[in-house]
Amino acid sequence: MALIAAAQPHATWLERQHDFGVFLEKDGKVTCHMRLVNTGNEALFITKAQAGCGCTGISYTEEPILPGDTATVGITYNPSGRPGQFSKQVLIFTNTSIRRTTLEITGNVIPTTATLNKQYPLKAGDLHISQESIPFGEMIKGQNKTLFLSAYNASTDTLLVHVSGDMPHIHPTLVPDTVPPARVTALTVQYISGHAPLWGLNVDTLTLSCEPLRPSASSTPSIARVNVMAQVLEDFKDLTDKQRRDAPVVATECGDRLDFGTMKRGEVATRTFTVSNTGKDLLLIRRLWVPEGEGITVKADKTEIKRGKAATVTVTVDTSQLSEDILNVPLTLMCNDPESPRATIRLVGIIDNK
Repeated sequence: MALIAAAQPHATWLERQHDFGVFLEKDGKVTCHMRLVNTGNEALFITKAQAGCGCTGISYTEEPILPGDTATVGITYNPSGRPGQFSKQVLIFTNTSIRRTTLEITGNVIPTTATLNKQYPLKAGDLHISQESIPFGEMIKGQNKTLFLSAYNASTDTLLVHVSGDMPHIHPTLVPDTVPPARVTALTVQYISGHAPLWGLNVDTLTLSCEPLRPSASSTPSIARVNVMAQVLEDFKDLTDKQRRDAPVVATECGDRLDFGTMKRGEVATRTFTVSNTGKDLLLIRRLWVPEGEGITVKADKTEIKRGKAATVTVTVDTSQLSEDILNVPLTLMCNDPESPRATIRLVGIIDNK
């Protein structure tokens, strides 16, 4: 019985890691082989192999590996569409007492021009950046969120990379900020919505700049700008039933449409409408917002409206700045009415060019 208990296979791995080094994406798949020796006294079987993703393939023998024999496990990496450094692990399962072994492959893929332009469309000189904007989406006031983008050094020199645009509600960090050739850096951005300056849409700009570690006399810093966007909204989910019954209720005199009629090109036209509070508590106009660049300004004579009272909103359109002959622009009204915290009023009209 003691002899039977002692009889078992044992896997001794001669390699558990392989570095492919730097290679070209256009050259296609690369393969390495890692060897194991059965140093036990019973037949050894590889029962299963598992890769972390579809970019990695595994080949191995299903035949018994007799005591003293050597077998190989082939690991293939597909670099197509995967530029930059990689580190992948595969799991090999055997019928030994230690049933699972982890093997690792590493390398650095030099991308094709097509892959580089597709995955890193924004450029700051030789620094190729994965996104032109970082959209945080809708965030409840007080919520924090972190997102990131990557940037690839397509030059033959190390790049020194900097980011500017830190604000109370936006904190960017670059790791690393010294990027060797064919390597990637990550720009991480933390968004603190409680410090955002505006309700609704906030658009801010971060500036990425880079310069070579060994600049020539003609070298100049290269820059790119990345927009950071978030919709900051009010949280009403914790209101009690009484608070909802007593909440302010917004109503607009013009409904969802303010018609300017026909205006002559070059005319500065003004229209007004009222925003009233038909609820109980104080109605707060959080923001009145129209897209920039359309020559439209909006202003309310007050932003706090008591029960049964109203505010007058004045909308001014400079038709000389309109790009089209038809006015069709959304005006967003944000307030603390939990049932209608955000309303859209369409500004419409016709421009007469005669």
